[in-house]
Amino acid sequence: MRTSLKTSLLVAAMAALCLAQTAGDLESPAVLRVADKLKCSCGCNLTMACKMEGDCQICRRGKTKIFTMQQQGQSDDQILASFVQESGKDILVQRPGIMGAGGVVAAALIGLAMVVLVMRRYMRQKPSAAVANAPEIDPETLARIEKDLSKLD
Repeated sequence: MRTSLKTSLLVAAMAALCLAQTAGDLESPAVLRVADKLKCSCGCNLTMACKMEGDCQICRRGKTKIFTMQQQGQSDDQILASFVQESGKDILVQRPGIMGAGGVVAAALIGLAMVVLVMRRYMRQKPSAAVANAPEIDPETLARIEKDLSKLD
């Protein structure tokens, strides 16, 4: 009973604040900073910091809640934790890792460079010592080979 009373009061307070808020309040840098970390569930594949035409009601409700919680003195982490508690971890935006998509490109370029270096090394190999130290062909044998080749013409 007590939880439903708190929920009802929170909804009433949010409704009252929603009527008293201006568009500037919901688009303030502090609200957008938190909203940019939350996914909009309307199907637009954007964050709640989006500025959709037609005023997305999901983003508006989210920004209103963020604004209300900020006015109550809650930190960004507390606000995000509240959204996660209500909607699950999927509401949080997953940013790419340290290097983001550039990391994949960098790894591909490094791999390609390694392949090129290995190929160049094997293409420039010196002749083996056995070929360099091979004995010269006997002049008599060479003369016989040339004589046999001339018969083929």
